Amino acid sequence: MLENDVVLVVDDSATARTAITNVLRDRLYCQTIIEAANGQEALKRLQANPDIDWIFCDWEMPVMAGDELLSKVRENPATSHLPFIMITAKGDRDSLVTAVQLGVTSFVVKPFTPKKLIEKVLLARGRMERRNAERIKATRGQQLKLKWSQAEPPVEADLLDVSLSGLLLLAPFEPTKSLSVFDLAQLAVTLPNSGATGELPCQIIRLEADPLHPARDDQIRIAVRFQPMSAEQRKLLMDYIEATRRLAPQSEPEPA
Repeated sequence: MLENDVVLVVDDSATARTAITNVLRDRLYCQTIIEAANGQEALKRLQANPDIDWIFCDWEMPVMAGDELLSKVRENPATSHLPFIMITAKGDRDSLVTAVQLGVTSFVVKPFTPKKLIEKVLLARGRMERRNAERIKATRGQQLKLKWSQAEPPVEADLLDVSLSGLLLLAPFEPTKSLSVFDLAQLAVTLPNSGATGELPCQIIRLEADPLHPARDDQIRIAVRFQPMSAEQRKLLMDYIEATRRLAPQSEPEPA
């Protein structure tokens, strides 16, 4: 389940870290687990290991408590998307409300059973997959550039919709007719609100006639899937999606 993920476990108790680690390794098959004894150490681990995918954290710790760590993780664009599961003896309603307001992904009360922790992870993963599949429709005229070959100039295309996993665009057929499914490419995007620019790595996964105008042979719809990104590229993508959402407040998300 987590065999390809990197997990950060944060707790000032070595016994508690071992209990969490055992569930992650034995029941969720996680192979790469990084430990920290408090929030301050956790921030250093996050900075040194940008590939971390999950955070499991205690609340009450010396130096920096779990709620402060959660706040800093959510404030940092490079880590704000990470699922954060708080594992704590705090089971009162006020603590739960505080954690939710800070952006916690899930909340596990100590003492916990392996089954309970696994349930929380599966629920969190399900929510992440649904979020990744949420597609935001673009307003007419929102453009980007597609580049897939050194021998070919970038092609301007209209964005149709975008999600965390990929996007759909409408491009002129003639300059893109050499494209093939599975080709790797780069998307040059410009944030509508700030003018900031950057490139996002992607792979072509579908080429098709425009279903709204099937008789037209001068345009083609191109679906792309995003490839692994740096933290800076990931932030650019998230900002681009949010800017697209703000430009089209009337649009309703669609399932992928």
